This record gives sequence, structure tokens and C-alpha cells, in this order.
Amino acid sequence: MADVSVTLRAIDEDNWMEVVLLTTSDEQVPRVLEEYVASNALSICQALYEETWIVKAVYCGIKVIGFAMYGYCTDRDEYQICRLMIDKKHQGKGLGSIALSLCLDELFDMDECDAVYLQVHMDNERARHIYKRMGFSETGEMVGDELVMCLSAADRNRRY
Repeated sequence: MADVSVTLRAIDEDNWMEVVLLTTSDEQVPRVLEEYVASNALSICQALYEETWIVKAVYCGIKVIGFAMYGYCTDRDEYQICRLMIDKKHQGKGLGSIALSLCLDELFDMDECDAVYLQVHMDNERARHIYKRMGFSETGEMVGDELVMCLSAADRNRRY
């Protein structure tokens, strides 16, 4: 049986091109701005200059299926999952929820992290549903057309 475990791995010279070419578009053409999230290439570049961000490839077994960017947001003075995407070909299989959980594990293992925030586009019902199912609450704050959601360490610990 093939390895179907989901893992987060460093982006390096062996996988960066695969990560950059992932997309959420139906046409399977990567764009600088995807429908609900900035491109992986733009995100990797951002993390080079804003060094508080962690960027990882999301793998399912030996295949790159997604991208995650998370860490400390200096602008908002909070820990965030800034970007999380699963390639269109691999959506709808529960892999995004597993990747989200792995990101949360890493963030909550950081000494200073007692809550994780994220922003989700109001029209992205699928993502909002996943985040709520994982324990995130809507804060009522909006950043542009994105809703701010939060998961406290205490709330997460009560769930697991």
C-alpha cells in the first residue's frame, strides 16, 4: 500500500518548483494571486524578507500537494496561519484539514503562542467551514474582505 501520510517539509532545491506550480485554479495555471490566496511563489518570496514566517511544502506520501505559510505576524503582533493551500487536484479528500492540524501543532509548540489567527475571504465558504470544524471562532473583525478567525490554545486543548 502506498504511503498516504500527510507531512510538512522544508522547501528546498528539490521541491521548490513543484510547490510554485501548485494552484487552486480549475485551469491548473498558477497565478500571482489565486482566487482566495496569494501564490506560493509570492509567499516564498515574502518569507525571505519577512523572516518570522515559516514556509513548508505539504506532502501526501512522496507527492507535493500543497503549501503552508505560518508564523509570527509582526504587523498584527500575533501568530498566524497566513497561507494554506491544497492543489486543486487534491482538494476534497480531507488533506487540508490534516495539513492545518500539522501547522497548528507547530505553532502551539512555540513558547509564546497561546492563540493562532487567520484571515479567510468571506466568499470562501469551504475554508470557513473547515476552520470552524477545527475549532476556530470568528472574531467579528474584518481585514478588507477577509474575516479574522482565532483558535486559542485552551480551546484546542479542550478539543483534543
